[in-house]
Amino acid sequence: MEVSVSILFRKMKGLPLSDEENQAFEEWYAASEEHRLYWKRFRQQQEKIEERRLSVVDVQAGWACLERGRRKSARRIVWLSVAASVVVLLGFALAFSFLHQAPPAVVVGKNLSGNGVSLRLSDGKNLVLTDKSAIALLDEMRASVKVKEGTIQYQEDSISHGEVAYNELQVPAAAEFQVVLADGTKVLLNSLSFLRYPVVFTGNERKVYLEGEAFFIVKQGKKPFIVETKGEEIKVFGTEFNVMTYAEEKQMETTLVKGSIGIKLKNASDKEYVRLMPGEQFAINNQSGAVSVKKVDVFPYVAWTEGLFVSQNDNLETIMQKLARWYDVEVFYQNTSLKTRKFWGVMKRKDTLKEILEVIAKAGQVKFEIQGKTVIVSQ
Repeated sequence: MEVSVSILFRKMKGLPLSDEENQAFEEWYAASEEHRLYWKRFRQQQEKIEERRLSVVDVQAGWACLERGRRKSARRIVWLSVAASVVVLLGFALAFSFLHQAPPAVVVGKNLSGNGVSLRLSDGKNLVLTDKSAIALLDEMRASVKVKEGTIQYQEDSISHGEVAYNELQVPAAAEFQVVLADGTKVLLNSLSFLRYPVVFTGNERKVYLEGEAFFIVKQGKKPFIVETKGEEIKVFGTEFNVMTYAEEKQMETTLVKGSIGIKLKNASDKEYVRLMPGEQFAINNQSGAVSVKKVDVFPYVAWTEGLFVSQNDNLETIMQKLARWYDVEVFYQNTSLKTRKFWGVMKRKDTLKEILEVIAKAGQVKFEIQGKTVIVSQ
């Protein structure tokens, strides 16, 4: 039996809980001594945080970048507000404690090895969007396209001349990049992701193709907005949602934060769309093709858009796959049984790989050794 960390935090702070949330907490608390001990430690940790005046960050739901105030000697922990709920970022049994010094800022749109986000134009030209000369060339070629501070923006008044032109955006490891499409829709792409989209939307629909992971804030319009992936088609009705399609993960996941979407399998005989409600997730098993729809806490699935890694009882293999994509490394397990160990916690993507592995090692009695581009996991 589990309870959301959002409920725990609001309970501790005396913030409003629904009758259903109060009941969930009471049942969780009464279920075991382990839960009661966790609750005690939870409150103790928060008292320490209040005493040390660690900075608090209010995050706009689903999209706005974190504005992090710095203090010369202060250590910090990040708090996150998602869908009007405040979620405490706390490690299970104090295991994940993120009281590190604030690390240097990461340049959005540029990965750790220096290779930038690339844009392939309809004429076949490839531009690196962190290259100033490439940006200048793009500005010269297309007055309706602007690149600035990790974002490429297509003007809403763009006009199509003749055949529809498509652009392809490729985001490497250790990078994120934002696209503002010609209709005003915002797309934040995670590392190792690919988006193909028309420079201007024509015809009866607005359609893009995605590989990897992206968070969408779709602008409402008369034409339906469609996200195509290798296994599904997502029909959008003006909304905010996350799509994760990494091939190495066990399943593809579409998580609805706000609004409404419909999803159907690309190769299924049934052409009806499955309609999702906010807080629901549509998943496709990458091996069996089995489909499931369930209610979820959206926070762990969208926290990457706010610069966070979140583990809510995830196994080590899942956590290390996220780290591998972000830090551009491979992971080798000396003992495969280590893959199934569970962890709770939140880590900042701006931290170094070494810092994050040190935190996990203390939490779970595992050891990590970094050898070049390989992380070796042992006991």
